[in-house]
Amino acid sequence: MMFPENDFLTEELICNESFQDYCLGKSLENHVLWENWISARPERAADIENAKQLVNILAVKQGSRLEQVKELKSGLLQKASFQHLLTRNDQLKIPVQIRPRFYKYSGIAAAIVFLLGSLFFMLHRNLTVKESQSASASYFASGNQPRKTIVLADGTVITLNKHSEIRLAANFSPAQRELWLSGEAFFEVRHDAAHPFTVHTSWNDIRVLGTSFNVKAYPRTSAIETSLIRGSVQVVSKQHPGYSVLLKPDQKLVYRNLPAGQQADLKKIFAVSVLHGAHPAHSTEETAWVQNRMTIDNEPFAEVAAKLQRWYGIEIVIQDELVKNYRYSGTFENESITKTLEALQVAYPFEFKVEQNRIVINK
Repeated sequence: MMFPENDFLTEELICNESFQDYCLGKSLENHVLWENWISARPERAADIENAKQLVNILAVKQGSRLEQVKELKSGLLQKASFQHLLTRNDQLKIPVQIRPRFYKYSGIAAAIVFLLGSLFFMLHRNLTVKESQSASASYFASGNQPRKTIVLADGTVITLNKHSEIRLAANFSPAQRELWLSGEAFFEVRHDAAHPFTVHTSWNDIRVLGTSFNVKAYPRTSAIETSLIRGSVQVVSKQHPGYSVLLKPDQKLVYRNLPAGQQADLKKIFAVSVLHGAHPAHSTEETAWVQNRMTIDNEPFAEVAAKLQRWYGIEIVIQDELVKNYRYSGTFENESITKTLEALQVAYPFEFKVEQNRIVINK
């Protein structure tokens, strides 16, 4: 297969069948091909991610939209025509009723243009934010990138999951190691007994000497998880002064933030358990995302949907309360959002459809 040397426009990427197969996880060859192409163009990360998101949206139970995209390819690749469509003022929606062939395809084109227009707006906004962030070496964010790896001045390596960010202390150095995390990150901290490494989250402080561990502390969630792979960490509570937990290798601490006024035993608030799948290679469910694997362990669909939303960058809405409580377990590697949802349907039946740029789930 020829290596894609062209610097494709976003709309050209979406129409490229090889790129579609890469996004949907259909071909290992295409996966390697496009990963190499993307790695060589880090400046294109944001619009490539937006193109991947749109391919996933168009692939979800919408009468084989991608098959129809192939028939539109020649027209969409004409930039002047595409620009003309982008500047239309009327609101464009995905059609659902049956129409004559010409109107059906013009409707599909309009839907693609509408979604791309929205994504271009987000792309412009994200680029503006990234420029301001890059001006400060003390702030790092992954945005829509699946993972972002950072090497700090002290030799510590941090891998950020999607929609995660860290802020270093103003005086961060090998002698003063302190940062703040929002989101999820895997840390490989360089050992230095004389200079502990501290990670601050909204509710806890995590103090380490030299170790590998994972912290999940996304905003607007009711729990913060700290998973220790090797070494030792001390998790200190901000809400309960004087209380801390010392973790051993292959242990996980889940801190649950209770609603105001609700009381509980501290051991229930700070729940320590053994990591699932822990073994000498240190590959666990908690760190599977570092290898691009998503794991679900007896989790309610409401939590699974939040995880899928972060993983694929597509808004997911569950409209049925019963469906929210379905519980799932499983591991997914390089699967499209469509394949993942279809696999979940095997365990418990539900319906899903695309409404504009979000997935709506019902019983």
